Amino acid sequence: MRQILVIWLLLCAGLLMAQTTLQVNGLNEAQLVYRDVPDSLRMYFKDSFSFNLAYKGFGFGMKFITELPKYRSSQSDLLDELEAKELKVGFDELYVSYENGPWMVKSGTLYETFGSGMVFRSYEDKEFDQDHRIKGFQLKYDDLFRLKAIYGGISSPNDANALDLSYGVDLEYPGSFYKVAAGAVGFRNKTAFGYDQSEVYFARLGFNYESFSLWSEAAMRELYHRGSAALKPVSGKAFIAGADYSLGPVLMGAAFKDYDQFQYRQQDVFLANYHGETLADSQASALDEQGVQGWIGWDISDNWSVEANYAEAWTSDDLRKMNDLFAAVEYSGDALNAGFEWSHVEKTGSEPGGVGKLSHYWQKEVTPALHLGFDVCSKPLSLKTEFKLVDKENINTNYETVSHYEPRIQADLALGKVSLSVASGSNWKDFGSLMDSRYWANAEAKIGLFDHSDLIVFAGSEAGGKVCRNGMCRFVAPFSGLRVELSTRF
Repeated sequence: MRQILVIWLLLCAGLLMAQTTLQVNGLNEAQLVYRDVPDSLRMYFKDSFSFNLAYKGFGFGMKFITELPKYRSSQSDLLDELEAKELKVGFDELYVSYENGPWMVKSGTLYETFGSGMVFRSYEDKEFDQDHRIKGFQLKYDDLFRLKAIYGGISSPNDANALDLSYGVDLEYPGSFYKVAAGAVGFRNKTAFGYDQSEVYFARLGFNYESFSLWSEAAMRELYHRGSAALKPVSGKAFIAGADYSLGPVLMGAAFKDYDQFQYRQQDVFLANYHGETLADSQASALDEQGVQGWIGWDISDNWSVEANYAEAWTSDDLRKMNDLFAAVEYSGDALNAGFEWSHVEKTGSEPGGVGKLSHYWQKEVTPALHLGFDVCSKPLSLKTEFKLVDKENINTNYETVSHYEPRIQADLALGKVSLSVASGSNWKDFGSLMDSRYWANAEAKIGLFDHSDLIVFAGSEAGGKVCRNGMCRFVAPFSGLRVELSTRF
């Protein structure tokens, strides 16, 4: 197999380099991590080198990855002993493609989404080390209509020696002010009883005319083969819709979701709330939930704007409910940018707690935040502070409400090619335990070494969650230690 791969690489490179208009681009990402945690590894190194070759309609790309050992972002996956499987050197991505006019065919690692992703999405979440990319074949056509067809496999989480299969087609017709689409996807997933077989049929409708736009997507799922005669077939459904209307400086909109037994691996469902919250922390999305969302934004003047976003969700039996609120006021001037935000997320419900019993739960997170931006010695400085309040009912103490606070402050400063970010946070049980509380403090420097190279150095600890610094927002896992990243593009 390795010899065939080498021959294929040499053949593709030889054919492409024989052309005078060969296009080559690539990316190398190196990461050195020292993790301040009680395990035997602590030090991790990873290098990812990827490149793409293209000539006219031909394309070829690959990514070579070295992990010594493999770094796992989850704190629960810490290793006491180093095993051989944690040392990884190999090809992570490999593809060959050809494009001619409206047609494109591709073989290899696939990134693809049908519609909103509710029905099918092949993607990778690097921050949390989740890989949902399939490897297989893909066909696209984009002219009078749009066609996507995929067939591929992905390693089964239940059996390292087996594959889960995904295959489907998405057909869309774009009109002058509307678009309609329909298609089907199928899945074969390895279980302890054999293979589950399911099929999903879906349709989409989009409408965009002047200041009004509307979109909707509906799907039906049939899990008709369970690998065992003792397991009954399962039918599921999903429907999402949204619309927005612009009236001068005011933009308003609304969305709706309805899921019933529609949860599986190769999807990324629309949650219909501002913070991307699940209905319940203990329940996967799209099993049983309905919800509505509404939002409005108003540019009051050249300097002032306001925004509000509210959502509710519930199960069909009303045993679980949640609400999500976000509101913001922004001011933008020549010498000062400022804003105040308010977030409120509340979840309540009941779930099985024993034989014939239900346990009640309730939790609330309220987060006011303030940010300021201004120049210091002609250098832009940004300050942000937030004070999260978390209330929960403790079922082990007769539903006594327990609370804690999570204050956080951050400062970002741009100095030419160097961007600095310093942050500190804590977890207080009450104001009387400030000295006994847990604290996090970190600093990050982003340095533009050359036109195509960036160096990022992070030191300290962070609690995890959504983090915005140096002009970039992303969700991160809890971390404590030192992280050095160097990325070079060519």
